[in-house]
Amino acid sequence: MKNIRSESIALAALFQCCSQINRIAHSGYCDEQAVSTVFRALLVTNPDTIDDIYKESNLKIGFKSLIEGFSTDGITDNTAKELAKLAMQVMSLTDRIMGNSSLYNRLSNEIDSMKIQIEKDYPDFLEGSTSVVMNSDNVEKFAQLYQSLISPNFSKLLIFGEERFLSSTENQNRIRALLLAGIRALVLWNQVGGKKLYLVFRRKDILSYASEQI
Repeated sequence: MKNIRSESIALAALFQCCSQINRIAHSGYCDEQAVSTVFRALLVTNPDTIDDIYKESNLKIGFKSLIEGFSTDGITDNTAKELAKLAMQVMSLTDRIMGNSSLYNRLSNEIDSMKIQIEKDYPDFLEGSTSVVMNSDNVEKFAQLYQSLISPNFSKLLIFGEERFLSSTENQNRIRALLLAGIRALVLWNQVGGKKLYLVFRRKDILSYASEQI
């Protein structure tokens, strides 16, 4: 049975990740509140409901970007085109990761270990402020997991942007961490019944739901 609300929230989280990757790649900056929302979700490993992972009120950028990049009317805005392309790349990458059971299980185990470590250092991480979630040590841990486990096993994703921003170590860490967060969103999307095959049939309902959230 389709669950438009849950699918829409998961896709909004993906597009929130993509929007901030795009912003970093073109300007060197990001919306830290938007980023902290998707980073926090990485450590929510035993949720009772989807609302434990993502609060809709914190995904407004994601819902807006989802509408812009998911439109059936033809995308003419360059930013929206880049978001749509990046979202599809992350979707394909996630499919490959989930299709590799040993790697997927290792990723899950690594995240569980990371959760223990981060919550030991920052006991209020899941309820903490944006500054706690966005602490450079935490961002670096997320980035290193992506770089050590995913980067060596899959083709690099094409990120559009300016070299002066893409070459920054801090920005590279943020982008890798955001890619990991995008994968997390898509794992959730699959868990609630989302599949690429269904997108063409559910697109209208997903866009309708997203429109109600902004």
